[in-house]
Parts: sequence; C-alpha cells; structure tokens
Amino acid sequence: MVDEMDLLSGLKATEPVRPHAFEEARAVLRAAIAIEGAPETETAPRRRARWGTPRSVGFGVAALGAAAAAVVLAVTSAPAPSHNAAVSGQPPAKAAPPARNPVLAQLAADITARQATPPGNATLVIRNQSPTSDEPGANGIDLYTDNGTYYWGFTESSLQQAIAQRQDDGQGEFKRAIAAALDAAKGDVAGARTEMEVANIAPGIHPRHIIYASPKPLTPEQRKEQADSNIWMNSVDALIAAPENVQVRAGVIAIMATMPNVQVTHTATAGQATLTLADSWPKLTGGLVESLVIKASTGFPVALFNRDPGQPLNATYYHAFRVTLANVEAGKF
Repeated sequence: MVDEMDLLSGLKATEPVRPHAFEEARAVLRAAIAIEGAPETETAPRRRARWGTPRSVGFGVAALGAAAAAVVLAVTSAPAPSHNAAVSGQPPAKAAPPARNPVLAQLAADITARQATPPGNATLVIRNQSPTSDEPGANGIDLYTDNGTYYWGFTESSLQQAIAQRQDDGQGEFKRAIAAALDAAKGDVAGARTEMEVANIAPGIHPRHIIYASPKPLTPEQRKEQADSNIWMNSVDALIAAPENVQVRAGVIAIMATMPNVQVTHTATAGQATLTLADSWPKLTGGLVESLVIKASTGFPVALFNRDPGQPLNATYYHAFRVTLANVEAGKF
C-alpha cells in the first residue's frame, strides 16, 4: 500500500524536501484515496498540500530524546478569538487580526527596537537533527540571499553550481513571505496576514502549486484553520529565510502573536533560553502539532518539531551563518 514515504521517494535523490513535506505528503495521499473512492478513515482533511520546488529536506525522524534539550519552565497560552482570514486565498484586506499574545507581542516590540545591520549579504543554513552540531547531513546546504533568492546544494560544490546558474529555487516565494513580514513590522499586521496567507502561491496559475480539493466541503471552522495553517507555514519560511533581519523576525513574531491556537512555552534548548511556539489545527488535521523554537530574547529560529499522534517526533535544528554570496560561489565557506 502506498504511503507518504512512497510519495516522497518519487522525488529525485538530489532534491530536498520541504520541512512540512511529511504532513503534506499525507494530504496528497488522502486526497488521492478520496478521488479513487477508497475508504477514508478520517473526516477532517489534512493541511493543504503545497508542493513548491523541493527546497528542503523534511524533518529527519529523530528519537524522542532529540527534544530532551528543551526543558519546559512555564507556559503562557494565547487566547483563541475568531479568525478573520478567508480560506479562498483572498482574505479581507482590512480584516482586524485576533487578540495578541502578550508574550509574543512584547518580544516583537523588543526586537523592533534593535536596528543592527548584520555583515554579509546572505544567510547559509545547515539543517540537521542536532541542537549543538552544525555538521551538514542529508538535508544539504541552504543559502538565502538578503533579497529573498534561494539556492540549495547537497554538497558545497553543488551549491556553488546552483549559484552559478542563478536559479531562484524558491521562485519568489521567500521574497513574498519576507515582504509580508516586513509589512507586519511596520505595523500593518492585518494586511501582512493577508499577504502571508498566499505568499507561497505565485501570481497567476503556476503548475508547481497543486491544491487538492477535499471530497467534502470544508466547514467554516476548517476554513479558518486552513488560513491559519497557511499563515503559519509561510511565516516559518520567512523566519528561516531571513533570520538575521531584525524587522523580519519582529514581523513574523507579530503575526504569530495574532494566531488563535498558538501556545507559547518558556523552554531551554542546549543551555540557552528559548520560547517554543506550538500551533495546531484540530478540526483540520486532527492531532497534528507543529512547534517552532526561537531564542527567547531575539526570536532567532532554533528548531522546528512536528508530531502526529502515535508517530515518532520529527525534528529539525537550524544552524545559520552570515556569509557573502560571492565568497560562497567562490568556495570560500
């Protein structure tokens, strides 16, 4: 029987898979089963499948101990007001955001006050399953330029080749997500939520964005959660793509402060104070929970966890370095 791993195995061996690929593969699988008329065991559809250029390897399946470095100290939960964004991809441009999580709202304000300009013009990211080691693994090497262009290579040489070809593997997705985050940092959080919800969708019809319709119409509650799911995914993308940009970090956190199901937990990861932001979509995905770990004082991304009930924990740790694009292309990294 075909499962999500079979679907993922169809990708080229040299191509990475998105951090959200496992749940998205399940969504594609469930949609295919429904279309073929096979019995479906769950009535709630999974998060919307979105297959962009396969830029990042999915969470490596780690042992439960991979998250042992995160020690819970205290919990502050966000309120759960109504979500004003529509699921059609065109939410009301002037919709007011939900009530703000006070912990995240304060962090966004604190970050905005810091106007440091980082060196270099790009961020190199190593993704692996270790909170302390920055050794490249099966996920390859990500490179995000400050203008939102994205390059990936499995090895240093293949990354150099990708840069030489000047091919934006993100096809503008990160630029749109970063732009939405910057708008949020300027104070237009409602408008930024609208932008962020559709940041992964290229203008016009684009074959790389496949939307699988549910065999059953979504309920109003599921539509709200689908919009929230899209905002969450694209916000995480913006944060990972531009972690050194103070305004992007502040904007992403300001947006996440308005998200109805986000819970904020004070944690410690590898000896440093962190915040773990957990989001879930119970009416849309059942028990799926995704958690973003950020540094408590700066909002800098540390890790992304994903868990489905009864499944192993999927964990990815991020190790980011400021670099110069020309140096990386020349092999100086």
